Amino acid sequence: MPSSVLDITTKEKQFFLDFQRGENFIFNYFFDKYYQGLCVYAFRMIKSNSEAEDLVQDFFVRILENRKNIFIDRSVKSYFIRSVHNRCLDYLAHQKVKINHEQIRLKMLSEEDVQEYPLLDSELKKQIELAIQKLPDGIRETFMLNRFDGLNYQQIAKQENVSVKTIEYRISKALAILRKDLGDYLLFLLFVSRF
Repeated sequence: MPSSVLDITTKEKQFFLDFQRGENFIFNYFFDKYYQGLCVYAFRMIKSNSEAEDLVQDFFVRILENRKNIFIDRSVKSYFIRSVHNRCLDYLAHQKVKINHEQIRLKMLSEEDVQEYPLLDSELKKQIELAIQKLPDGIRETFMLNRFDGLNYQQIAKQENVSVKTIEYRISKALAILRKDLGDYLLFLLFVSRF
């Protein structure tokens, strides 16, 4: 190993010891130096930018909280990479468990459950129409003007004599209610199909 690398490794290990002793400002040095690279490393493993960032941010939070219990025998860099690597493996294992759980749940559906699932256009249409009718007054009208009449938020705000922010709130509220009643799949169908 070149002496310059050894020098950096030794310096960073000393920095980390100082950080463990209460020199909190040193945390910024490690965060600024390694955060972006660790996010790229995590992304290459789990293929999700937002999850990679969350995972690395959580890693640094743990470093901050548990610094007194951390022992670094080789280098700070190798410790950081190994820790993020292990977190990525845990994340992937958890995703696999979630997928397996969903597969088991689907396998356990009874014949009655399967038969009751709305598959025909008429059944889908009826379920969507019922969910829309259950929306509160005002929210329902705003949602229908946007979804079925094709008006944008500005046009609806002008027509209903309210602010654009009010329209944004109503549409957001309608989507939240419909997602709860219909689930993401049927909500998706509502926006890709013309019933």
